[in-house]
Amino acid sequence: MKFTIKKKLDNWNNIIGHNRANRFFANKKKQDEMDAIKEFLPKEKVKNYPIKMIFKWHIKSKVSDLDNKSTKSILDCMQKEGIIENDNIKYINEIHHIAIPNR
Repeated sequence: MKFTIKKKLDNWNNIIGHNRANRFFANKKKQDEMDAIKEFLPKEKVKNYPIKMIFKWHIKSKVSDLDNKSTKSILDCMQKEGIIENDNIKYINEIHHIAIPNR
């Protein structure tokens, strides 16, 4: 299964900032992000577990930190929509991040 999310997602710095400012605001931001992600998800469900996830991040700046990218909203949304049963290690046993710098 392969899909592309054509939206800029919050990174860990943004998420931490939202949580420090106001937990209700942070929750609203996460729900809004998950609503946006839902539009890009495939309709098929994963049937064979465990799976390996590969995230390819299109990065505008080469000074961006790959470890600052968050998959939390993506995986939570996939679980909420029933695409994956759960996001624990019984169901996802590998996650890879690949940086693709924009030229």
